Amino acid sequence: MNILAEHRPVTSAVTSFAVHLRPATRLAKLYHYRRNGIYYLRLRETGSTTRTASVSLKTSNRRAAMDASQRLGETLKAFHLDHPQATWSELREHLLWVAENLLSSAHDVHSLRDWGDLYEDVWTNLAEIAATMPLSVDQHEHVMKAKQVMNAAQARLQGDSVPLVNIIRDLEGDQGQAGEIVSAPLSVLAPPMTFDVLSGLYLADRGQDQKASTLKETKLCHGTLSAQLGDLDLRNHSRADLVALRDRLHTTRAASTVNKLIVKLSAVFAWAVENGHLVKTYDKKLKLTKGLESTRKALSQAQVSKVMAYASNLPETSWKRWLLSLGVITGGRLNEVSQLTTSDITTLESGITAIHINEVGEGKSIKNKRSERMVPLTDGAYGFDLAAFLRYVEMCKASQGESLAQIGYKTAGDWANRQAIPEALGDDYTAGLTFHSLRHSLASLMQVKGVPTVHAQAVMGHASGTITFDTYGSGVPVEVIAEMLRRLLGRGSENR
Repeated sequence: MNILAEHRPVTSAVTSFAVHLRPATRLAKLYHYRRNGIYYLRLRETGSTTRTASVSLKTSNRRAAMDASQRLGETLKAFHLDHPQATWSELREHLLWVAENLLSSAHDVHSLRDWGDLYEDVWTNLAEIAATMPLSVDQHEHVMKAKQVMNAAQARLQGDSVPLVNIIRDLEGDQGQAGEIVSAPLSVLAPPMTFDVLSGLYLADRGQDQKASTLKETKLCHGTLSAQLGDLDLRNHSRADLVALRDRLHTTRAASTVNKLIVKLSAVFAWAVENGHLVKTYDKKLKLTKGLESTRKALSQAQVSKVMAYASNLPETSWKRWLLSLGVITGGRLNEVSQLTTSDITTLESGITAIHINEVGEGKSIKNKRSERMVPLTDGAYGFDLAAFLRYVEMCKASQGESLAQIGYKTAGDWANRQAIPEALGDDYTAGLTFHSLRHSLASLMQVKGVPTVHAQAVMGHASGTITFDTYGSGVPVEVIAEMLRRLLGRGSENR
């Protein structure tokens, strides 16, 4: 007969403390997630991605949800300990049945009185064990300890709740010889919480919130961290474990790369604590503080002028000319400039022409939501010819559709970094000068000239609010940025 057909109480008590150590079905730690503000709990068989069951915790309050989840988890654990040979189907059915019964009432009852009948059953059955079963000295001491715990629990019936899981944890004992029936630690149902396991849970919950490029980077970082942390159970990790991790990473990686990995680690840890997978973590102030000097260099203003002169000597119909030119006068990232389309070149009612850096369109992406911005094009900056650029845009509309680029992002980077910039600078070229150096150069120039931080951030795509098109909004008006760049880069300026 199916064990669920017996409709036994939510939790039995005798064998919750004495089971064989090898259950037929191993369960992963309960997992929580939110959908439309409501918390859900998911049960999963260890190692399986298809054998899962989810139940709504029927609340948007995290504390109430975690309390309900704990109660469900405790009853499920006790049921599993009672029935170590239960199949996945039986465990799933039991979870759904328990959820239907427990969650039908409000979440505002947290007293130990909820479990009064359970404690009475436990007391009775412990007495039966002591009276009817031949016990070794160790087992007798174990039962006596259980009685003490039950007494303490009964004494607190009018006080705060004592979760069943804590009672069971207090009853854990040493494992006996092979084949003996001994008390089972709760780890029977909870395999080590490795970083690999946490990463899977984190990505299942938060992965859909990340852009494809960011998600790819996150997975690569998680893979590195998983390999370094191995089988370490993070529920029992120490500060020394994380310091050792950082030091291992730093032996073959730059400080900035190590810190990026630590940021990813901390994101998972914070999420794990928030969702009850870990109680405490030791990653605070773990990042390296020395050796963070960037290997990317800024070009001098004389070198920037050489790069623009090199670009201006290229054909007007060549994308390579405008790739370099836009990098010089906008500080745009290589990817941002490479993915521009004809519709991203905008002339406003005020007569200002700007590029709109965004991710609208197939295959386009930006670093983050703050990277979307409008950057005015400054005619005459370092010799930039705005009219010639607009003729190129019209040519692209007529001949090749939306895209402005004639070569791909990677090809463009190889050409700019390995050929164009070294040739443009000649004897002035030194290792480390790349397309991205143009971005550093513009940022440095704005800093030296005392440009307000919020204006510089708006140009570079670091502002908390994006630049508005031609009205005052949450960001900086594009007219203000246009005037600032005209003074900074325009003809007749004395900054170079």
